[in-house]
Amino acid sequence: MKTRIRIGFALLAFIMVFNISCDKSDDNDNPNTDALVLPPYESMAVDFSDFLDDSSNSGKLNSTTAKVGGNWLYPRLVIGIWNTALFTNLAVPIASFKAAFAHKAELIGENIWQWTYTVDGFTSEYTARLTGELTSEEVIWNMYVTKAGIGAFEEFLWFSGVSDLDGNSGEWVLNQSPDRPNRMIRIEWSRENDEIGSIRYSWVRELNDEESDDLFRGSYLEYGLQEGDYDVFYNLHVYDLQWEAFVDVNVEWNSMDFNGRVMAPTHFEDEQWHCWDSTGEDVDCE
Repeated sequence: MKTRIRIGFALLAFIMVFNISCDKSDDNDNPNTDALVLPPYESMAVDFSDFLDDSSNSGKLNSTTAKVGGNWLYPRLVIGIWNTALFTNLAVPIASFKAAFAHKAELIGENIWQWTYTVDGFTSEYTARLTGELTSEEVIWNMYVTKAGIGAFEEFLWFSGVSDLDGNSGEWVLNQSPDRPNRMIRIEWSRENDEIGSIRYSWVRELNDEESDDLFRGSYLEYGLQEGDYDVFYNLHVYDLQWEAFVDVNVEWNSMDFNGRVMAPTHFEDEQWHCWDSTGEDVDCE
């Protein structure tokens, strides 16, 4: 079995832009019961930390007992890169959305609510304005961000989205930046029993920063819950310049016992599952 990690630098750079690093939100209740209820924070930034953390609060894994064999190391590396870039392109819009849960909305028009507030956690001053419009079929969301001081910019539509009237599914589209106001990432999400049941991050940018065709367009990361021994799955499909092709990584994992398996034909050079046990050590798949 191959042990070295074969991920091109271009793939690493691509994944880091997604910036899905987050903390679990403790309270998604809107303070104003007369206003629209916001989609869950995790609909934009689902938490991958349980899969990535060696020191699970279950006590099964810790810094001394975790073996971290190659079968678990590889998917942790790939998924972990998605979760490590807090201060890249999407830090401001994600933080702006999270901050909305701490503020009240006001009715500014017929079936239109608005949240306005400053966004904490940055050296620069950002002001966010989130609107939600209730229609007969869905709720339409728009997040506008303004920056004051160095690198100031006027109000910029950083992301938009829609959610179903029952609040159990929806979509976000995030634009790259005020300097490059292009569609970059589409997020499709659904909720089951008050938690995110599935979420898919798709790379939709057509041109890269050099105005050439973006080779990573069509790449995605998908997370979801399922029945069976492995109750969580991750599916990744990304373009790797080292291989000059899209590569696939499929992961299934037990979120209680922490054992799992990975299938990555490009990395392992086969189409078999490669398993690890609850301590992270490589084992034969049953």
